[in-house]
Amino acid sequence: MRNLTMNSLLIAAPLFMVLMVPGAARAGTGPVIKDCPVEPAQGVAITSGETYYGTNCSLSTTGDADTFTFNAAAGDVWEMVAGLGPSPTTQVCLTLYSPGVPANQIFNACTCNGCFGGSASVSTNQTLTTAGLYTIKISETNDGVQAYGLSLERLSPTPPDAVALTLAKNVTGDVSAPTSQNTFTFNGGTTGTYEIAVSLAPNPTSQVCMNAYQPNGTSALSGGTPLCTCNGCFGGSSSFQADLTPSLAGTYVVDIYAGGNDTTVDYNLEVSCLLGNCPPAKPSCLLTDSPSYDASTGILTMDFSVGTPVAATWNGFLEIKNKIESVFSQSLPVTEPATKVTQTKSGVGVTGDVGILSTITTPGGGITCSSFVTVNTGTP
Repeated sequence: MRNLTMNSLLIAAPLFMVLMVPGAARAGTGPVIKDCPVEPAQGVAITSGETYYGTNCSLSTTGDADTFTFNAAAGDVWEMVAGLGPSPTTQVCLTLYSPGVPANQIFNACTCNGCFGGSASVSTNQTLTTAGLYTIKISETNDGVQAYGLSLERLSPTPPDAVALTLAKNVTGDVSAPTSQNTFTFNGGTTGTYEIAVSLAPNPTSQVCMNAYQPNGTSALSGGTPLCTCNGCFGGSSSFQADLTPSLAGTYVVDIYAGGNDTTVDYNLEVSCLLGNCPPAKPSCLLTDSPSYDASTGILTMDFSVGTPVAATWNGFLEIKNKIESVFSQSLPVTEPATKVTQTKSGVGVTGDVGILSTITTPGGGITCSSFVTVNTGTP
């Protein structure tokens, strides 16, 4: 896991490229690059897969702080990267605040361009413990006109902008703005070993780097200290390969970025099954339930994780003693990645163990996912 990135500056001032893509990032669309709004503007919304980089993304004084906001659920893992634009005159700082007032700072770090072993970017991976609206502040250390880039990526649950990979099929891509992260997914099984390989396209403008994350958002790669995951770390190779034997089954995220996070790069990426049995496709859907019961109110709370790659119907039933009753039935749109949904049932008495059955169904596939758990309501 990259916490505070302090890679050596790998290339001269980056190209000031701006790709304008309207709208929010959606499932499998890849990254979205957009310019900052014209100032004054605070609390600018940013979502997973978005990078702000353009002519309006600029600071002029130490009091000129730009803020961006995003919503997160408790337990989410997010990555954020801030970096300098071309011809830097000062340093930029990335500060993260948790929801609520007064301000509660949970991360702060600055670039150190020109320092020995320093970097023109700063990044952090954060496991967020509180649900709500988080704020990112971008500021500078000295007065001066300074361009910057900011990107945000959710690593767990699976980012909505990630593009699904097919085993043994090469894909080409480009990191088209400094600090931008390109994310991909593949279904990892514990019965196989996977090779993840990334290489430079002809006429590279930077090194290309990658990381891989387990379904819980922790780094899936291991190596030396510090861990180098770029093509030029060892002997100047034009590619980087890593072998991965998953300890957790599920959706793995591959994160591709330019060396130093301060430039652009074109690349090739491929994930192959090296050894053993590698599931060829992701699971068709996901349905889990973590119920709880409050005897004082008679309310049964069911905390679900629900995901489906196709439109479906979601049903829930209660089994109390020898009777089964329907609790809910609702349509589900395509839900990728899986999302957390809470259902409640009032008027549940103290009746011992209660069974909760939930299913996802489609007209052609019948029951595609199911979950059955029990919760103890106490002794009658």
